[in-house]
Amino acid sequence: MGKNIILYGPPGTGKTYNTVNYALSIIYNLPVEAVMKKDYGAMLERYNELKQNFNQIEFTTFHQSMGYEEFIEGIKPVFLETMNERGERTRKKEMVYVVDKGIFREFCYKAAEHPDDNYVFIIDEINRGNISKIFGELITVIEPSKRLGQPEEVKVRLAYSQEAFGVPDNVYIVGTMNTADRSIALLDSAIRRRFDFVEMMPQPELFRDVYVEDVNIMTLLSTINKRIEILCDREHMIGHAYFMPLKEEPTIEKLGHIFKNAIVPLLQEYFYGDYQKIRWVLGDYNKEPEEQFIKAIAIDYAKVFGPNVELFLDVDDTYEINRHAFTNINAYRKLL
Repeated sequence: MGKNIILYGPPGTGKTYNTVNYALSIIYNLPVEAVMKKDYGAMLERYNELKQNFNQIEFTTFHQSMGYEEFIEGIKPVFLETMNERGERTRKKEMVYVVDKGIFREFCYKAAEHPDDNYVFIIDEINRGNISKIFGELITVIEPSKRLGQPEEVKVRLAYSQEAFGVPDNVYIVGTMNTADRSIALLDSAIRRRFDFVEMMPQPELFRDVYVEDVNIMTLLSTINKRIEILCDREHMIGHAYFMPLKEEPTIEKLGHIFKNAIVPLLQEYFYGDYQKIRWVLGDYNKEPEEQFIKAIAIDYAKVFGPNVELFLDVDDTYEINRHAFTNINAYRKLL
């Protein structure tokens, strides 16, 4: 397994979920497939123990305001109490600036103290941050061939402390990337060169034997994703994780909750409010009005704007969400 890995795919495909399996695979030098076959609850318990008690795993999430200062090192003000000539504390405080170690730098120092153990640094939503800005000069030394102890070992001088710093060879970086937010093609080429990419796609086969009344969930998810792939792209498919509650509770109420609160809002985001395409994905053109998730309502221009107003618009319909359809089994039967 590579030193730097990014798990990428559409929303709900188990990327963050599987960082547990990848972390344990790395730490125990096991094939990730072997770890995935084990009980996830037991693996999660072991993961938390390694994270909290042994500090071998660190987890962070990148965001738009994340910077080099939080990740590598930064300068922060500290107020110190002052003493008078008699050695007594005074009310006056002196402000000094100190270099504060960032989360990744501290983790690397811990790992360097235990070279025989593997350490895993997990970055969730790695593509949401400005990666070049966050990593700074470390973009070079995370490269496997440039790690400490390797023939091409490189140390860089850090921006604030001016200390020489390198990444230990026993530190692994596992990131996750939501392709609905950004395509791999848009990532900085320097990042793409330094990471191995593992694609994680929807797994409708997990629901082969799951039915809500007579609607097979595997077929339902596969049908929706085929339509999304044609109308948008494969990077915006819907992941299987959204439907996992149906394994324990395969009811029309639970399916309706998933569609109302997750699937339809996700489609609204994907298609930027293009309700015609959303209706195509949901099969609403093949249904009776009461079975449609998104109902098209013809515009009566004379009624809205008055009989003497002539409008020449391309818009013929407005759209509204039909909340009754979410618990109507025919809405799902006729989607297929």
